[in-house]
Amino acid sequence: MTDIVTRRPPLGCAAITLSLFRAALQKHQLPVTNQREIVARTLFASGQLLSADEINERLRDEGTHVGKATVYRTLGLLVRIGLASEHDFDEGFKRYKTRIGPARHDHLICTSCGVVEEFHRDDLDRVQSEVAKQRGFRVLTRQLKLYGLCAQCDEESGAALSSLN
Repeated sequence: MTDIVTRRPPLGCAAITLSLFRAALQKHQLPVTNQREIVARTLFASGQLLSADEINERLRDEGTHVGKATVYRTLGLLVRIGLASEHDFDEGFKRYKTRIGPARHDHLICTSCGVVEEFHRDDLDRVQSEVAKQRGFRVLTRQLKLYGLCAQCDEESGAALSSLN
């Protein structure tokens, strides 16, 4: 994979992606509604993995009301047309992210507090390329999930254990 993945969308990227969303809706003869655009814009501008509830919460904080069903349907549309990716970290809900760059999803997931941190390592890309080349395989996407404790939870659990002694 030679493309660059940015941690945050480049300036203006949300507006461009929103234009692509409008065009896809029109192509499929689906209505371009203000509520769909607001949900899409919230995801596109975030540069983060967001759940439907987090999007709904952000909209409420801005004073905008969008029904939960509309949020879920819009996220499903974004995934189907390829402008967002859906991630399941076994939390009981899914998270969504704008698709920018290649489909490479490497995450650290804290099993205690639930924090999800995306990371990128060039050496993983190199190993992936070598393995794929050796086996004559074309990689379409990669998803690596590492489960464990974040630094804060690890420290807190260590402190709790030491207090028992």
